[in-house]
Amino acid sequence: MDAAMRERLTLAGLTAADIDWFESFGCDDSRVPKPRADQIADYRRREAALNASIAPLSFAERGESSEGRLAAAIGARIADAEDEAAGDSDEN
Repeated sequence: MDAAMRERLTLAGLTAADIDWFESFGCDDSRVPKPRADQIADYRRREAALNASIAPLSFAERGESSEGRLAAAIGARIADAEDEAAGDSDEN
């Protein structure tokens, strides 16, 4: 994570522990870990902060930004975990 992204995420309300979490998987949207049930609230908070950090950008700029890709990946991981908890699965 570069210094500019770290500053944007800190200004959006993320903590040092959140920054460490992103760095644990290299801020790579394809490597966002699957949340456990007790982590969903943290994932939602991180997703909201990422979206807040890119709110001033155009729609296209959001999709191209690292923050936008990470927010989308986190949202997808949340949805997958909720589907799994509800018994829905694409593996049927």
